[in-house]
Amino acid sequence: MNKVNQKAIVIALAAALLGGGVALPYQAQAASAAPVATNQKAAAAQLDAAYADAIARLIEKGVLQGYGNGDIRPEKTVTNAELMKMVLLALELEESVSASQTAGSRWYDAYIASAVSHGLVESADKLAPNEPADSAVLAGMIAKALQRDTKSVIHWMEQLSISGKTGLTRGETAGLLARAENAIRSADAKILSVKALNAITLEVTFDAPLALADETTATASANFKFSGGLQLVNQPRLKTGSYATYIVPVQTMTEPAYSLDYKGNQSFEIAANDELIQLKDVRQVTADTFEVTSLREDGVIDYGYIISAYAGGRGANAAILDEQNRLNGKPMQIISSLATRKATLTPESGQPIAVSYVGFTQSTDGKQEPKFRLPQGTTLTPGVRYTLSSDWFEVREASFVASAFEPLTIASVEALNETTLLARLSQDPGDELFAYRSVQLNGSDGSNLSAQYKVQTRKGAEGTFEIQNGGKLIAGVTYEVVPVGAWAVTDDVRFMFESK
Repeated sequence: MNKVNQKAIVIALAAALLGGGVALPYQAQAASAAPVATNQKAAAAQLDAAYADAIARLIEKGVLQGYGNGDIRPEKTVTNAELMKMVLLALELEESVSASQTAGSRWYDAYIASAVSHGLVESADKLAPNEPADSAVLAGMIAKALQRDTKSVIHWMEQLSISGKTGLTRGETAGLLARAENAIRSADAKILSVKALNAITLEVTFDAPLALADETTATASANFKFSGGLQLVNQPRLKTGSYATYIVPVQTMTEPAYSLDYKGNQSFEIAANDELIQLKDVRQVTADTFEVTSLREDGVIDYGYIISAYAGGRGANAAILDEQNRLNGKPMQIISSLATRKATLTPESGQPIAVSYVGFTQSTDGKQEPKFRLPQGTTLTPGVRYTLSSDWFEVREASFVASAFEPLTIASVEALNETTLLARLSQDPGDELFAYRSVQLNGSDGSNLSAQYKVQTRKGAEGTFEIQNGGKLIAGVTYEVVPVGAWAVTDDVRFMFESK
């Protein structure tokens, strides 16, 4: 920063205020150097150097306003009302309620009402406007404003050493908001870099996070055009803790390099990566399903634990990788989405069998154990040794001997409404073994319906099934529940639907 700019910033900072008061525009403040020149030295002394650029940036953006006496006071505690105003302006949320629409006459009423309308806080009644701001409240507000996870915001706070703090200062708040500005979504986001992390995973960094519409699978697939027929297999996912870096799952890369055309206006050459995902072992879990295991201690992590979209539900299992994809200093290999991926299971002295990944089993119960299933209607033969292989992973212990597995037992079924059932097993299966399973409902009136498990609805031994193809239960009809396939058995489970 040159001396002229430094002087202009100090002059501007001499009038900085994080809410309330009458303010001059930033340009007017800079032009009015003479009246406050005597305050420059004192203002510079007051200013916490760690937040100088952040405060200057927010002044220029119009977020911060100033007193006429040139007092900066970056160490002064921010109130909740001041916080509302700063978040709304810094993160570019449109004012949804004007001062004329609010019943109160306080300077902050319109800001609080707008914050409520944007969902940043539940209600104005629950906010003490003149109380010191709390870091936990601020983290939640920023996450909602940016439409992403709280864990990322807390990570930015930890970098500033303000996480868990009550009584944030003006300088600290400005520092955090200046960082959060980097995570404002943009429909015009441009790619800064692309690199292949392994045979099925790209890491793409943008100059801003994508608009939510551009993150959907359909839109992203249209925007990312690769040579060689390479395609996305799932939507891009923001890395937790990053501003605009995405994990982008693609089909297995088989060529040495690919070209990428993004939205028709950016072109990149990508060196492919033939590194295979390193898995530990394979284990049978049902008569037609097996799982493979990978471990963090071996330097492998599933993307489900490091993406912003899932961070809120992963608890202590959620993690943040640094820019070199290290966790606590250890390099990590990232398993991206396994949607639509297949592998090959070869029985000893038999023909290879194509097996498919079972959706929503990639990282469950805090484990990295994606499941694969044989084609419908086929099962593993007890006593036969099987070996697993693929063009996108390799397994350290790739073989297992199949065993006889008892099917799950459906103990009861009840109708929650005309299209939804709650099924209870005789015991908790301990994982998503319901995934993609179906039951047939034979009605006492001669009707037949099909219901499929709704993924990720299992709670203990219970799971929700949804009736397919637009079918509905009929009041007064008794339905017999029959599992489709050999995955489960019942002991004459029936229920009568009574409309509510």
